[in-house]
Amino acid sequence: MDVVTSRGLLPDLSKAAKLKDLMFMSRGSNIHWIVSALKTLESKGLQQLTIHLYTPSKTEETDNRDWQYLDRLLVQFWTSHSIRPRLVYMPNIGGWNMRSRVPNLLPGLTERELIDLVEYSPPS
Repeated sequence: MDVVTSRGLLPDLSKAAKLKDLMFMSRGSNIHWIVSALKTLESKGLQQLTIHLYTPSKTEETDNRDWQYLDRLLVQFWTSHSIRPRLVYMPNIGGWNMRSRVPNLLPGLTERELIDLVEYSPPS
């Protein structure tokens, strides 16, 4: 099942009871959107959660707060469902190295080593 929404609309995942794999393709500034979507998730069968980041996140206070919410929520997913999230990132976009920023953005996951960081490599 694919859930596609228009820009600005939040998806409601509460009716996706049989959802097994969930993937978000996002720009760094859409972390609030991901958190809001995950809060509606009620699937007991979820096995994999992947977040693709294509642009760096801003460093504004509200954005950092969204990252903190995401971090706590993903730690809860690990605790309750043993779901180890994957973060797929583009290396060195505009001088940003997302791999080095992840420990600051998602400290709970990285300290517990509960996240898989995957560098995106375009298909050849």
